[in-house]
Amino acid sequence: MIRATTLFVSFFLVLISSALAETYPEVLFENSMLGGSYAYSAIHHEGGSWVENVGGRLPVSDSIYFTPGNALSLKYTALQQGNWYAQIVYPYASNHYRPESTDVLTFKLYVVSNTKSSALPKLAIYQQDTLSSSVDLANYITDFQTNMWLNVRLPVRDIHGVRMDEAIDGIRFSQGAGDNGTHWLYIDQIEFLPAKPPRVKLSSPAVLSAAKAYDRHVDLTWQLPLTPSIRYIKIYRSEDNTHFDPVAIRPIFVQKCTDFVPYSNKTYYYKIAWVDYDYLESPFSEVIEASPKTANNEALLDVVQAAHFNYFWERAEVNSGMHVARFGVDDATVSVKETGLGILSYVVGAERGFVSRSSVRNRLQRILNFLDKVERYNGVFPAKIDGRTGKGVFAVDTIPEADLEATAFLMQGLLVAKQYFEGDGDKAHLLTEKIDTLWSEVAWNQFVIEGQENILLDRWSPVVGFRDALPLGGFNVDFICYILALASPQFALGPEAYTEGLGIHRKLADSTHALELVGNPAFSVQLQQENDPVLPHYVEFPYTSDSTVYGLPITVGSVDTSLLEAYKPFLAFDPRNKKDKFVNYFANNVNLAKAYQRRDNEHRCCGFSKDIWGMEAVVDTTDSLSDTLYTVNPAIASASYGYMPAEAMQSIRAFYDEFGQALFTEYGFRKWIAINDNALADEYDAMNQAAVVVMIENGRSGLIWKLFSDHPDIKKVIENHFSVE
Repeated sequence: MIRATTLFVSFFLVLISSALAETYPEVLFENSMLGGSYAYSAIHHEGGSWVENVGGRLPVSDSIYFTPGNALSLKYTALQQGNWYAQIVYPYASNHYRPESTDVLTFKLYVVSNTKSSALPKLAIYQQDTLSSSVDLANYITDFQTNMWLNVRLPVRDIHGVRMDEAIDGIRFSQGAGDNGTHWLYIDQIEFLPAKPPRVKLSSPAVLSAAKAYDRHVDLTWQLPLTPSIRYIKIYRSEDNTHFDPVAIRPIFVQKCTDFVPYSNKTYYYKIAWVDYDYLESPFSEVIEASPKTANNEALLDVVQAAHFNYFWERAEVNSGMHVARFGVDDATVSVKETGLGILSYVVGAERGFVSRSSVRNRLQRILNFLDKVERYNGVFPAKIDGRTGKGVFAVDTIPEADLEATAFLMQGLLVAKQYFEGDGDKAHLLTEKIDTLWSEVAWNQFVIEGQENILLDRWSPVVGFRDALPLGGFNVDFICYILALASPQFALGPEAYTEGLGIHRKLADSTHALELVGNPAFSVQLQQENDPVLPHYVEFPYTSDSTVYGLPITVGSVDTSLLEAYKPFLAFDPRNKKDKFVNYFANNVNLAKAYQRRDNEHRCCGFSKDIWGMEAVVDTTDSLSDTLYTVNPAIASASYGYMPAEAMQSIRAFYDEFGQALFTEYGFRKWIAINDNALADEYDAMNQAAVVVMIENGRSGLIWKLFSDHPDIKKVIENHFSVE
């Protein structure tokens, strides 16, 4: 194998936690979500050869494409004494595809120039730091012609050096025969397909169920038959009900599409078609018209909340009702933490009428019936569970582990749901009863070690005990763990844990004092010696950091971390008019949000509008580099609605109006946009989506804050540790 040259911009290799990219894992390129250039490409040329590029990336064509709405443009000059290559990679957050020996690498090729097949590029597959051998594309094109879309079908087994046990990172086009000529190609729909995909003819018309108009966009929904040969849904739009243009193509695992339109206050017409593996289309659906109207602020907030709610509502695993960890693939793993976030969103959805109250009750009952069967450890759930079997899914199969933080987020959601549905009487009796049982059985006081009973630890395993466990505390998401641990009706920590546990941020000083060696009778983890247990040694950091930042007093929190870190503790816990021994949380978070915005407004990565802010810097240290990608997370400004609604409303409208066509979808805002890099995340983040729908609601009505604070056990904590101003 040939060693690959390191050519990626650090952007490609940044390590971020993220959700699944919204495409099939076997599709390498379908569309660029932003015009201009394709962020997940890189080019190199030398010795007189040349490749057209924009900032080292392949240009994007929105005039010639095979599937809407764009294709890659590859224009090159190939000198015999020179060399060039262009690399196309999976977005770093995608589930990279693991090939099968019977797969076929396919893509569509459009040759604009007067190019002979012998002058076409070579192709190789990129896996980690190695390249396969290169093959000549001309050998895999039948009936070569210019100015038409050609099918390129390249059996994977013909590419020597591809490792079937390793995920594919991308492909490389490289210089073929040098002829001193300039050539221009368009490339679209790069994917790995089975050699013999389903080929049942699509003879029935597609079914478009609805086209609902909003400000600047239309939400389309459809009904999908169980036909295995359907691969995509293709959406067509018209302004005159006569001439229809394709505007989008969507995978079969979604049943909705958000189409941003050129103008509001105008009528548009829609129809769809099913598309098979050969890109042959079914008969069209009936045409439905929609007329977007300019929306006022309240209507736009409804739109934004509904979309972010939809992220959770449509991503429920079919057996358990829990939030699926990987959407769009055959994997029943569910997330306990994200289910808790989803439940908060469900309550907002029921209150706003996005779905019926009874639908949410039924979903919750399914979740509770499932949770009742899941193995727990002193009432604490694993972070991830198999939605089919109810068994925990762990990093190491032989080491099961209970996760306290994930359980805290789940309990937070369930307590809010209990308060919300308690007034439904007999309809919700079983639901609220089961929530009470699960809540009361969480043994918070068992996630401590003897001698340090006021310090919560984040995990425990019946196999290795507290090995790898970390102490919880400080101004961060651990706040909700301590609130719930202090509120527990049966297994509460002592009141001192508020200041001695939550009130100090700790890190293990070294790895010498392995936590699994600490005696813990509750878990039968005993020392194998007669001496007293050796307690772990922590480095301690103060809870507060009184400072003035951008002219504003800040007691806790920092503008050097994502603002969402300061918002996470207060999705459900109401900070308004509350002050503990450390800080007035609401006033502090208002100042922190304003300081964050002031910082971002000074930084050009957020553009030149004061309303576009929410910067998150991501650093890549790959190969000893230290490059920073500055992204803007729209959830940060949007979730600030709970603290400064006027400013947040301006930001929501700015993100929606200026970047909505690419940034806003049927699932809400995408994870980030890098304005200066012309890059856009192709994934979403559960915490982001929940923060938007929940914090906007807290700013509008205070619903989630009121429900959580009204729970009797939470009231007890408020009375004991907070003064109400």
